[in-house]
Amino acid sequence: MKIREWLADNIGYRFSGCLYAKSHDHIFDYISSVIPNEFTGKEISDLGCGDGTNTLRLKEIFKPKSITGYERNEYLIKKAKEKGLKVKRTDLNKEISRGELAAFTFSLHHIADKEKCLRSIKRNFKYIFLIEPCNDLYHKLLDAGDPLSKEDWRKLFDKVFGKYKSYQYKNNILVFYTK
Repeated sequence: MKIREWLADNIGYRFSGCLYAKSHDHIFDYISSVIPNEFTGKEISDLGCGDGTNTLRLKEIFKPKSITGYERNEYLIKKAKEKGLKVKRTDLNKEISRGELAAFTFSLHHIADKEKCLRSIKRNFKYIFLIEPCNDLYHKLLDAGDPLSKEDWRKLFDKVFGKYKSYQYKNNILVFYTK
C-alpha cells in the first residue's frame, strides 16, 4: 500500500469521508444531461462508493430500481450506512460482484490493475457507467489513487470496451458502455 493511500484510508477518510465529493454537484448536473435512456431504472452496483455522497447523486439522476454500494474502507462504509445506503464490504482489487449496471464514480483510479478490473466488470455487468479524473497536479500530489492521462484512459477503454460513448467534463472523462 502506498503511503498516500494509507494516509487517506486511515486518517483522511476516517475523519472527513470523501471530502472532495462534496463539490461534485456540477459534475452530476452534467452527467444527468448526457445519460442514455437505457441506463435509467436499473439495479446499480456503485463500485468504490466511498462515503455514499456520490451514491446518493447516482440514485437521484439514474432513478434506479435499487442501488448497493461496494467499498473496502470500514470508515467510509460506516458513513455511507449512516446516509441510509446499503453497502457491502468488498475489495475491488480482489473480487467483483455481478449485477445489471456497474457504476464507478471517481474510484477506478484507486484500483491497482485497472484493465483486469474493467474486464471483470465487463463480464459481470450488462451496463457500465464511469467517471474518472484525468491526471493533473492535484491527483499527482494529494489523491491516494493513480489516475491516468486523458489519452491513457481512452487507450484503456478502447482496449477493454471497444465501442462505448464517452464525454469529457472539465478534467473528467465519462463512459457509458453497453454489452
